[in-house]
Formats: sequence, C-alpha cells, structure tokens
Amino acid sequence: MGIDMNNPRVRLALEIKDRLSTAEFDGRVLQAMAIGGSVSRGKADAYSDLQLLCFWDMFPDMDTRNRFVELIGADRINAMDEDNNEDSLVIGSIQVDVTHNGVDYYDNLISDTWEYHLADYQTLGFLDTISHAYVLMGEEILKEWKEKADLYPRELAVNVIYDNLQELTNGNIELFIQRDNPTEFFARVIDIQHRLFNILSAINDSYSGGYKWMYAELEEMSLVPVNIVGRFKAMFEGNRLDTVEDLYSIVFEVLYLVNHSFPEMDFNVQEAFDKFMVKRLPLEA
Repeated sequence: MGIDMNNPRVRLALEIKDRLSTAEFDGRVLQAMAIGGSVSRGKADAYSDLQLLCFWDMFPDMDTRNRFVELIGADRINAMDEDNNEDSLVIGSIQVDVTHNGVDYYDNLISDTWEYHLADYQTLGFLDTISHAYVLMGEEILKEWKEKADLYPRELAVNVIYDNLQELTNGNIELFIQRDNPTEFFARVIDIQHRLFNILSAINDSYSGGYKWMYAELEEMSLVPVNIVGRFKAMFEGNRLDTVEDLYSIVFEVLYLVNHSFPEMDFNVQEAFDKFMVKRLPLEA
C-alpha cells in the first residue's frame, strides 16, 4: 500500500514544502524533508497525524525551530523543549509532528550500522521510517539512505534474532492464570508477541520500526507461522489456557523458521524451546 496523494495531510505537506522552498534560516540550512509515519505508508486513518522529518546541515537551535513554526503557519500544542528534537504542532484541524535532526547524525548512524551490525532499535526504527518515507525535498540525500535501507545486512538480521532470543522467555505466564492476575498475564503475552515479531521481521528483511503496524506488517511477510495475525489477536479473546498453548506453538514454529532461514547460526530448535519453557516450580509442602 503506497501513499495516498489525495489525503489532506499529504496536500498539507506539499503546501508546507512550497512555503519553505525559498525560506532562509539564520545560520541553518534545511537540506531534506520527508513525510513519515502512517501517512507515508498509506495506512493513515481519521486519527492519524502528519509526521514531518526534517534534516538540517546542523541541529537547529530554538530560534530556527520557532522560525520554522512561523513559516509553515502552525500553532504549538506543547511548549518547545530544547532537549527534545520533536515539536508537536497543529495547522487547522491537522496535528503535525515534526522531528528535527542533522544529516551528519544519520549518515554516521547508518554507517555504524552497516559496519558493526548493531541491533540498536533507534537505528532500526529510523531505517524503517526512511524506507517508507515520501520525499518532499533533498532527494539526493534521502535516495542514498533509501538505497542503503533496501539492502538489509544479513549480519544485522542475525544480531536482531540473537538479541531477541536472549530475552525470549515464558515469563512464568501460567503462574498469572493461577493467581488470577489478567494484567500481568496479558503483559507477558504482549512481550512474547513483540519478541516474536522482532525475530520474524529480521527473518523477512524488515526493520520493524515499532509495534503500531505489527499486524499489517505480519500480513505482508512471507515467512511466518500460518494465520499468525488471527492467532495473535485471538489470544486476547479466548480461554487463557488455550492462549498459552497456542503461544507456545507459535514460539516453536518461529524457532523452526530461524533454524531453516539462518543455518549459519548453529541453532538448535529443541534446545532453544526448552530454554523458553523453563518455569518456576511450586515449593513442595
């Protein structure tokens, strides 16, 4: 699903681009700008905001950010925080969230990722955002980033999988059925689902920039357990013992996919599953 050019948020972004086309900022240069978030993915709904990604020759100071707000004709929702690179604005009835940063910052971030293959989730989130971003200005800069993002390094995928396998435990989930604590029970379900989603994203060369679009992204993946979206959703509706049983089944299926897709990991499915299944035992009277 691509960007909807008839979306009023997209039309507003194009108007903002025109307003900034000849703008000057004292001591700063806006080198590139793009639409991000659900609008750029074509997944916006009635509650979606417009996310603008602004890339400068150097990080903009407070005066530059205030000048930016003035030029695009926006009002602030919250007071500006100089320790935060995001500004929440509103133009008419549309909320506009603007993220500011320097081009060099992201150049270095991407270079480090390709050199060291660190599974840093801020970086993965940025690469996911850039891969879906709609360019408004600075096409050459964003084209280079997009081309790199299209080539998901296998070594990075291995590190993402390894990091999530290290944190993948059952969390004594059955204990919270015994204790009749649905809050903690579903917290464990969510944590395990998120870990599995991160692993499946790496298997499918997707950066998994966040969980907002988890179901939609799982639907688009080719290497996933059968009907995983329906099974994930059903875990919040049915019997909790059935939820645990299917959750364990999906864990095993995902571990099999890891073994099948990444033979170089020297990975044993049964050993990994046994580690996941370690539970707290009751104290005998």
